Amino acid sequence: MIRLSIFLLLTLIACTPSPEPATHFYDWKKELNRLSSSPLSVKKTVILDGTTEIIDSVQIDLTKEWALFQEADLNKPAYALSYEDRSTHGTIHYVLKKGEDLSVRSFQIALDSSGRPAVVEFVISSENLIYSTSKKLSMRLIAGHVVSYTISGTQALRWFSSPTRYTVRGEALHAVTNR
Repeated sequence: MIRLSIFLLLTLIACTPSPEPATHFYDWKKELNRLSSSPLSVKKTVILDGTTEIIDSVQIDLTKEWALFQEADLNKPAYALSYEDRSTHGTIHYVLKKGEDLSVRSFQIALDSSGRPAVVEFVISSENLIYSTSKKLSMRLIAGHVVSYTISGTQALRWFSSPTRYTVRGEALHAVTNR
């Protein structure tokens, strides 16, 4: 009888679905997937070391264009204790704790009156003996729709070259509804 009880208990535990991974921070990846699911036409400006190129109207592959925004997702199990929560009413704000060595230095989202992201900003940087890189990502939204985004930064090989500076700016060309 005891063997049967243990068998039934183990069977019950084995059949219980495993819980979803814990989300310690704002689920930016989910939000970014939602934003990337609709096509977006933009006026795109690219500045590389002072040289500007403007592309008037282009429908972009948001998965590729916003790959650096994906990097800002903090919901990895190893990151759970690495960030300090400085959120206030209407703002979600996480800052890398002193002594931690992760690339996302800060993550901030200002929410609109409906609780949707209105302004999103990330600072990402990393360095080692060979290179250093620094990026600032920002996105403006109205009523849950992207209005503009900017990716700017520098990257350099230490001791070999001066830093390369770049900025990519996209301005949405669609009319925003549901204001």
